[in-house]
Amino acid sequence: MRRYDDPIFVLFADEPRQFIWRDRLLLVKEVQARWSRATPWWAGQQARAARGESVEQPAGSDLLGELEVWRVEAGNGRHRGVYELARTMGAEDWRLQAVLD
Repeated sequence: MRRYDDPIFVLFADEPRQFIWRDRLLLVKEVQARWSRATPWWAGQQARAARGESVEQPAGSDLLGELEVWRVEAGNGRHRGVYELARTMGAEDWRLQAVLD
């Protein structure tokens, strides 16, 4: 498994349908799994700082964010792979987390 933290654009309608990663359009062929997990507040601050975003917590925000993770088989043409896509619950801040070999 190769780990990433790359921003991606995802077309989402009840589940991921397609996404763009590194200027390649990948069509989701199968959703293999979906899960959520809490992330510690400091992990969110570190990720925002690495992206050059503000690390200030807005008033009333949760200290623990919840990530929604989707493992999908996707591809274009003959190329297919298994990818882990993640976003903060209720947001559109999609990231490619991993590519499974």
